[in-house]
Amino acid sequence: MKKFYRQLYRQRYLILMMLPGLLWFLIFKYCTYAGLGLAFTNYGFKKSVDFVGLRNFNRLFKSAQFWTAFKNTMIISICNIVFYFPFPIIIALLINELRSLRTKRAVQFMIYIPYFFSWVVVGTIFVNILSPSSGVVNQILNALGQDSIYFMADPKWFRAVLIVSYIWRQMGYGAVIYVATLSTVDPQLYEAAAIDGCNKWKQVFYITIPSIKPTIVTMLLLNLSHVLLIFEQIMVMYNASVYSVSDVLQTYTYREGILSGNIAYGTAISLFTGVVSLILVMSTNWISKHFLEDSIL
Repeated sequence: MKKFYRQLYRQRYLILMMLPGLLWFLIFKYCTYAGLGLAFTNYGFKKSVDFVGLRNFNRLFKSAQFWTAFKNTMIISICNIVFYFPFPIIIALLINELRSLRTKRAVQFMIYIPYFFSWVVVGTIFVNILSPSSGVVNQILNALGQDSIYFMADPKWFRAVLIVSYIWRQMGYGAVIYVATLSTVDPQLYEAAAIDGCNKWKQVFYITIPSIKPTIVTMLLLNLSHVLLIFEQIMVMYNASVYSVSDVLQTYTYREGILSGNIAYGTAISLFTGVVSLILVMSTNWISKHFLEDSIL
């Protein structure tokens, strides 16, 4: 025990640096679990709070709005994962092939910058780019003899806008992580493969991908852990004309719990979302462990 306290004393400055982050997680992530019990009450703007059992969940599963939001959440989330996930890996592989260190750093900087933009900034950028009157995209379409498209108000195009904006903002973050992982791969493996006659494609499939497989699994699980929690992007970019294809669980929770004051019902939606997210993460980890022989849980 004395040795343990001695180690804590030696690492006291590092612990103090970690303390604000730990307190943030404790207060805003773990302490909030105490409020999950509200999902089983009629808590809201009523004077009395009574236990109602599964009544909120019964209402939840009978609500057409809920199932529309759930369907939109799954479609947008799955599309984000499927279309986004390969991009950082591909870009990291391309960056890794650059020989000039200055060029490599410049490319990393350019693709990483959008990650620091808030969704408000990203939404404003896409609204201006896709504007039917002055947007660059529609100006190109008009120059080609095509009519302008109301991307931000057309249900046929809005999901595509969400997916493209998500990829554009998040791509750099994932690419930087994969580039850092690729830097740990032993160069002698590539030299030996080249001597054996392996071309670049074979080196990628037999050396590079297996070497970064643990990172790929980790990033996949991290993405899945919050895949159903999309809120800021939708809240900033959607409007009433595209509710049918963009209203998701988090925006539905916001309207029901905050705007309508039915906090108990909103808590029930959040609890359901969290359970589904947990099932997705655990299932993916189990599949990865049994078929890819790699897991982080």
